[in-house]
Amino acid sequence: MADDSSDSYSPLKSISRGASFFMVGKGLDSGLRFLLSIVLARGLTTGGNAVMFSVYTFGFVVIQFVEVLANLGTDQSILKFVPQYEDQPGKRRRMVGLAYLTSLIAGCAVGLGLYIGAPVITGIAAESFRPYLTDVLRVLAVIVPFFTLTSCIKSVFKSLELPEYQVFIMNVLTPVVRFALVGVALLLGYELVGVTAATVVATILVFAAAAWLVWSKTDLVPSFRASKGEIKEFYNFSLPLTLNQAGYVLSNRVDIIMIGIFVTSMSDAAGIYRAAAVLAGLLILPLSAFSQLFPPIASRLYSNGKMDDLESLYRRVTRWTFTMALFPAVGAIVFAHQLLLLYGNAFTQGEAILFLLVIAQLANASVGPSGYVLMMTDNQYLALANQWILGVCNVVLNYVFIQQFGLIGAAIATATVIISVNTLRVVEVWHFVGLFPYSRKYAKPIIAGVLSAVSMLGVKAAVGGPLSAHLPTTAAALAQGVVGGVVGLAVFAGVLYLLGIEREDREFVSENVPL
Repeated sequence: MADDSSDSYSPLKSISRGASFFMVGKGLDSGLRFLLSIVLARGLTTGGNAVMFSVYTFGFVVIQFVEVLANLGTDQSILKFVPQYEDQPGKRRRMVGLAYLTSLIAGCAVGLGLYIGAPVITGIAAESFRPYLTDVLRVLAVIVPFFTLTSCIKSVFKSLELPEYQVFIMNVLTPVVRFALVGVALLLGYELVGVTAATVVATILVFAAAAWLVWSKTDLVPSFRASKGEIKEFYNFSLPLTLNQAGYVLSNRVDIIMIGIFVTSMSDAAGIYRAAAVLAGLLILPLSAFSQLFPPIASRLYSNGKMDDLESLYRRVTRWTFTMALFPAVGAIVFAHQLLLLYGNAFTQGEAILFLLVIAQLANASVGPSGYVLMMTDNQYLALANQWILGVCNVVLNYVFIQQFGLIGAAIATATVIISVNTLRVVEVWHFVGLFPYSRKYAKPIIAGVLSAVSMLGVKAAVGGPLSAHLPTTAAALAQGVVGGVVGLAVFAGVLYLLGIEREDREFVSENVPL
């Protein structure tokens, strides 16, 4: 069993470099996406009813489902084969060529299928969606091939350990262009279909920029002359991942689809749920950041038989992602009402939903890159089984709980599934790969999290009344969250410092962070 302090600094430094780029870009990305969701919620809400925002949300979740079919695991295959064949440049180019060609053909076919089948999807959706949904889905069908090709380009930069370009494309350019074009559409008076079209135009512009960057900044020119053996090797890896990604979508996105079909008593239910999901989703920013370069590095360490280094890397990255997600999770629970009020009064109905989804995403962050560990250690079929078993369970639980409890039932079902799949991943990594991420070092962030929660509850009780008496409702909610967040963060960081920063963390910072 490897110790956290083993000499894995070189891969950890590479991952941390990627994470730092990603955190900067993703911070901007998350901020703009959060603002965009508020702008959309307010801009597409009429007469206190957010049905158009719910349709917009439902349409994009449908796109996430069909993009899995269009992607066919090509982006993850790039992460596997580009580092694996770094000493065989010709084979690398052929694998990348297969990824591009597969994404283009499948993306066009799936987009056409969505355009033709849009009325069928509309027919099974809630009645309140039907005046808008067919047009929205047909506009969104255009996005499919551009999105899948952009995902491949992103993976090329990720596999070459060039995070700055990946971050620029996905976390800077994408949200900036989307926010700008959607904002202009709303200012010009466009409603649902016009705003959706603005999003499609933004995606096409981002693809054009990404294609230019990968052509000009790398020498990984695709080749389309793969042998039969290479084609078999590529699809043997990518196709199971397609099913794996479909299982992921079932595990994590089917809730909004089923809300849009079965929650008929609230026309804006999908929008309310989406607002809570956006806030809870911010918690996995640290995990997403450290996962940017983890897959290719894990693949290389595993291929070279450096299991001690892989375990040390896995343990430290997992502890860091948990620690960084814990404070915002506590803050989101304490100030749930204030956060949802930013979307509008109707969205405060989602407080219990936000609580459940925050707990689920904290569980997600607490297992670190366990899913990538399975995939990069030749256990992709196990990862596939995980996702599909839990995806099917999510569909069944959502159906049962929505029928029984309404909107909150979807949150109960999804939280149960997310927590279960992540627990299962940790057990499987320990059993099949022999790696385990946890130690007594987790006690320090847990203690810090508890004390920060107490401090924020105190601030909330002390300043909530005075602020509400002197400020408009939304401004008071924002001020309360800011004051409580600053105090809570100071307590969280202070307790961590007083309990003692881990030796290997101090050494890593002193060696790699210029002071």
